[in-house]
Amino acid sequence: MISQIFDYIASALYVFALILCWKDINVRYLILSILAVSSIGFATLDWALTMPIGFYAWSMGMSGLFIVFMLGRRHLAYKLSHINFFAQAYKNHTYTVQEALLFIIALICMLSNFITFVEVYLYSIYWLDNAYYKLYIRDGLQKLMVILTSFVCLSFAIKSWAFSKTSLNEQ
Repeated sequence: MISQIFDYIASALYVFALILCWKDINVRYLILSILAVSSIGFATLDWALTMPIGFYAWSMGMSGLFIVFMLGRRHLAYKLSHINFFAQAYKNHTYTVQEALLFIIALICMLSNFITFVEVYLYSIYWLDNAYYKLYIRDGLQKLMVILTSFVCLSFAIKSWAFSKTSLNEQ
């Protein structure tokens, strides 16, 4: 339950960041991509929670989908460049330090969920007596990664907003 609260707060921060950086198409496209992955995650979460071991594979898949959306944005924008938004997104696309941080966070989440998947599976077939990583590390690490992702997106949006304010003042 607490983890879901973090996810909903993160989504609210993404929407706030989206409003804040609306004029910067690169940031807007990134945050819209993050919101798309979050929406898919929310839509499939109830199904994933029905699988005690498979949930961690689903979590790895969601992190992988996040990476695909993040790294595949330019290609998708190219393929959809007949639509004005995507044409502008393709033209103005750059990778940033914040995107590198988001990529690293997603990789950490994938690795953490892989370790948990293996550990919970071994626990379920009685090879392990206790799932220490899952019980004492994974859940806290996931919450920390959600918080870090939110702050990275918010900092990206604030930086974009401040830059747009500076650009307007110079004109």
